[in-house]
Amino acid sequence: MSLGVIDVGTTNVKLIIYSSELEPQYQEVINVPTLFPRSYYVEQDANTLRGAFRHLINVARDRGVKFLGISTYRASTIAWDRSGNPLTNIVTWLDRRGLEIINRFPYNLLRRLPLMSSVLIPTSPVVQILWLLRNRRDILERVSRGEAYIGTLSSYLAYLVSGKYINDATNEALTGLWHPGRLERIGVVYDVLKIPREVGPEVTDNVYEYGEIDGVRVGVLIADQQAAMIGEGCLTSGCGKVTNGTGSFVDVAIDKFRLAGDGLLPLLVLKIGNSLFYGVEGFLPATGSVIDWLIKLGLLSTPQELDRLMGIRIGDLVVIPALAGVNVPQRPCARGFIDGLTLDTNREVFVRAVVEGIVQLVALIFDKIRGIANVGFVRVDGGLSRSNLFLKLLATALGVRVERQFDVEATARGVAALLKVFTGELNLRDLIDGVHVKVETVAEPNEEKLSLSRSVVRRIVEGMRCRT
Repeated sequence: MSLGVIDVGTTNVKLIIYSSELEPQYQEVINVPTLFPRSYYVEQDANTLRGAFRHLINVARDRGVKFLGISTYRASTIAWDRSGNPLTNIVTWLDRRGLEIINRFPYNLLRRLPLMSSVLIPTSPVVQILWLLRNRRDILERVSRGEAYIGTLSSYLAYLVSGKYINDATNEALTGLWHPGRLERIGVVYDVLKIPREVGPEVTDNVYEYGEIDGVRVGVLIADQQAAMIGEGCLTSGCGKVTNGTGSFVDVAIDKFRLAGDGLLPLLVLKIGNSLFYGVEGFLPATGSVIDWLIKLGLLSTPQELDRLMGIRIGDLVVIPALAGVNVPQRPCARGFIDGLTLDTNREVFVRAVVEGIVQLVALIFDKIRGIANVGFVRVDGGLSRSNLFLKLLATALGVRVERQFDVEATARGVAALLKVFTGELNLRDLIDGVHVKVETVAEPNEEKLSLSRSVVRRIVEGMRCRT
């Protein structure tokens, strides 16, 4: 039996078909245009995405797929009508139009309140909704009449499948409107921010009968990083995972819901019935994009070339590649920093210094997470994780074993594993035990030495401030 997974990313929509043994059999990718209508605005073309979604479902059906699961990126907003036609493009997690809201009265004062400080941030769907309510009153009127809906990308796709205004728990928990610990609407947020109660889909489990579309049953809907945690077998305390794509998402399983603060985000990782799994997350905005930057500068030909830099020492060279800010510690205006260049600095040394800088920035997140969670080992996925140099340096920086599976597509693999729960081939205990995990490569601390000191990186990053 073949299982289909559609993974919706910020730049493309991907279909991966797995065998019942979770071996990838087929893959197809459709690029979806990213739009930049104004400075700091980052949207995805909603009609193109809807067309790509339907096309890939038809491809899956034609290739014998009977069961399909969906993962999506998080912290997005879209409005649509009762026929499923988009009324807006998708406002993505990279969008910063929320700054127009939170820097205005009364939100600039409200965000100082403890409850609102974690909600009134530029990338929050709550703030994106406030922007819509302020700038698109026509949509608000249609929502109040029951003629339109506002939700996340995941809730929009669920509507296309089911015809119902629903959303999965992991995505809805990150909107700021639904509490992942109490599993209920946060009434005070609605009341204080004057958000209509009509904005709030019914919340479903991640494994759920979402409906049938074009002859394919959809049984899983989940946020991408939470799916990657499942794909890596990280549902219990002690396990951490780092997804290294454009940026790096650092997630660790914890025993119960808790607010972390200091740039860390509490996560609902999975909800199946009364079984709830929680985690905490930190995010570094630029890692894989830094490698792309090195390639664009001509300092690197391909990411695979990184592994030729094993054993190179960088001396006193310090490179902190915070090219898109730093979230932990919270330094959104942080930028790249270089110190210690000499006439002896060559291309290999500089590139190696950049990689060490990336690794130490990721380690700053783990230092903060260790204050609330034990981390016994880490599993990595995403494109940069294919580099053995990165793997070994990360193990040294974190001081724990780092593992990589044979397949770095952990998000899709996690969705496929959940589909096997939906079909009854696996149960929840199997997911917890990680029967679907196939580790191929292991790196231990100090297999590759680091020259760059974390204390130096921390001191420099903490000193970075926004220019007035």
